[in-house]
Amino acid sequence: MISGRENINKAIEFKGPSWLPVHIDVNFDWLAEKDTYKQEKARELLKEIKSDMVVRGYHSPAEKNVTVDGSVRSWKDEWDVGWADDGRGARVVYHPLEKGYQLLDSYVMPEAGNKDWFVTARRYFEEDMEKFRVGTVWFTLFERLWMLRGFNNMLMDPYLDEMNFFSLQESVIEFNLRQIDVWSDIKVDAVYFSDDWGSQRSLLINPDDWRKYYKHAYKKMFEKIRKNKMKVFMHLCGNVTEIIPDLIDIGLNVLNPVQPQAMDINELSQKFGGQLCFYGGIDVQGTLIHGSRDDIRKEIYRLVDLFGKFNGGYICSTSHSIMPETPLDNVISMLEAVKEFQ
Repeated sequence: MISGRENINKAIEFKGPSWLPVHIDVNFDWLAEKDTYKQEKARELLKEIKSDMVVRGYHSPAEKNVTVDGSVRSWKDEWDVGWADDGRGARVVYHPLEKGYQLLDSYVMPEAGNKDWFVTARRYFEEDMEKFRVGTVWFTLFERLWMLRGFNNMLMDPYLDEMNFFSLQESVIEFNLRQIDVWSDIKVDAVYFSDDWGSQRSLLINPDDWRKYYKHAYKKMFEKIRKNKMKVFMHLCGNVTEIIPDLIDIGLNVLNPVQPQAMDINELSQKFGGQLCFYGGIDVQGTLIHGSRDDIRKEIYRLVDLFGKFNGGYICSTSHSIMPETPLDNVISMLEAVKEFQ
């Protein structure tokens, strides 16, 4: 019997996994429906499904300037970026470099490669060496840059202030490379990036501009990971079809979250199946909220057929976080259908 870690590797490398790899999270606190019987049934199904992958991030220093105003909690992170959470998810409300690049003179970058940030993740990974271990470098580049400068500024900076743009970009890349070094030391199996580059319809910027201003940066980080014998995962929301060939070219192994309402999954399978492992796809925007039990089962079977027919190539999961309005009956239907493949 192979381990879960070996099974995931076989799926990513198109070497015939012994069972369908699955990585599904259900946040029951987030779901609006609170039926305890249905929750317990879903929890039991989750226990019965083989979940071969563990994903963990590093823990940065304690939050700064924490305040609570009614139901809104606010704080600053290690990059001095301001956040607020009203109970429906955190959002960025303050960009430390928004007023101009001259602020870099007094700005202090967070400490990269601090192994103290990784203590909890290291301990967690060591508890189960049989699973495929994934360390994250979240808000990797574009997201980190716009959090620092503001979204509109970051869309314009490459055109209006290329020198400062590339200087700040390089600082973020170097931070990430140091974080990758620590994950390599921990001996994780993969490093997981995140940068939401797509809207529901298309890439946020011209694909040629993406290639000019960003592709080289991802290539540098991907090469570091591949050199250290780890796999490259990337979370890219929205329709990023136009740059998938570029991502494959520079070494991407696994693409998440595969949103069926943003990208054509038939096209993805036809054009990129066997070259890229797809991770996600179960439609949280439509099918899981409004679909019947049969709709959900058919969708999962279709995803497994489209992406998993290349002697691997698919890690079954949802297209994003399960939405609060999702009925528990549909969560149960999803888990029951997934279990049929194990």
